[in-house]
Amino acid sequence: MRSADPLGNRLSTDRSPELIRARSGVYLVFLANGLGFANLVPRFPEIVEQLGLSKAAFGQAVAAASVGALVAGLAASWLISRLTSARVASLGMLVVALALLGAGLARSWIVLAGCLLVVGGTDAIVDVAQNAHGLRVQRRWGASIVTSFHAAWSLGAVLGAAMGQAAAGAGVGPGAHMMLVAVILLAISVGPLLAGWFLPGHDSEERTSDHAEVFDTSNDFNHEPPMASSRRPFPVTALVLSVVGVLCAASMFPEDVAMNWSSLLLSEQGAAAGHVGLGLVALQGTMIVGRLVGDRIIDTVGRRAVIAWGGALVTLGMSVSLLLSSVPGTLIGMAISGAGCAVAVPVTYSAADDVEGLPPGLGLTIVSWLARLTGLLAPPVVGWLADSHGLWVALAYGLLGGLIMVTCWPILRRRSASR
Repeated sequence: MRSADPLGNRLSTDRSPELIRARSGVYLVFLANGLGFANLVPRFPEIVEQLGLSKAAFGQAVAAASVGALVAGLAASWLISRLTSARVASLGMLVVALALLGAGLARSWIVLAGCLLVVGGTDAIVDVAQNAHGLRVQRRWGASIVTSFHAAWSLGAVLGAAMGQAAAGAGVGPGAHMMLVAVILLAISVGPLLAGWFLPGHDSEERTSDHAEVFDTSNDFNHEPPMASSRRPFPVTALVLSVVGVLCAASMFPEDVAMNWSSLLLSEQGAAAGHVGLGLVALQGTMIVGRLVGDRIIDTVGRRAVIAWGGALVTLGMSVSLLLSSVPGTLIGMAISGAGCAVAVPVTYSAADDVEGLPPGLGLTIVSWLARLTGLLAPPVVGWLADSHGLWVALAYGLLGGLIMVTCWPILRRRSASR
């Protein structure tokens, strides 16, 4: 006998309470991860004004998060192997909460950049860990549920942006605001760990020996290549992971635009202080919907079609924002782009985790690290160009992400996530 859960996924009534609690715990960690930084986004215009920063200087401060991710991100697999993904994800959010508080209290560029450095580094580790544990739960669940976890992240981002712009509109200082956020993050991310909700044991326990490779170079959506050999040469594996890393990074470009630049863009276009977070809300709002139905879509049309058509939507959305160049145009474009990139990151993460012969979390770590490497140069370059040509450059950056998705989808093999 089968029923549907609130997220629309079919579930079996004989699944253990332990597994249901583990799934709920992963939801809460993803929710906390989305909630934290999104609260800071609507405060960026105020922080830039208080610190007297140029757009280039602000872009450099934001880039510090990518530097932190590159420095610390590769430690994720090592930490997971020793502490388990559940502990790394939950305890990592402690550090993120404190660093966000420091950013809200910053009174100089160096302090702001330093706090964002810690946020980026710790978030890179948490990102791998929460996805690794979510994939553990998915293997036991027996069906694709990973995009529903990312839906929880998007829900957290929307709630965080709404909280942030409400605080900004009410005149609450960034420091007091981020203090409240830190308390909330600690409650919803560490609570499940203390309550014992997560799966016990090491992360290697759910990794099966029959993992199928998920890559192919065919241009046919419906082509089903033969099973890849587990003895794939290392250079080929490295090349595949590199391309998936670029694809993962490109699918994050629209999110970067919404997270780092949309509040400044909307402020320049005339949006009130209490409305500058709507760009992030528009993008993440449609991402929530996309991720709630994403598992069914992936199982129906396949990963490759999801990436190809998603890239087309991102290209369309960013083009609309560029052409209309107004508050309504920006919000419409963000909403369309959110639909396009909704499940792209879960798809690329799942693809990386399926590479056979790698230690637990290593494929995820490498792809996440490569994606963040791409994100290192983007913020300062976008900021530098925006000072000279205007913030439309940020929208062009998002457009580039859509074009890469449209181009690179053939690297993924069509395969049911619930195989």
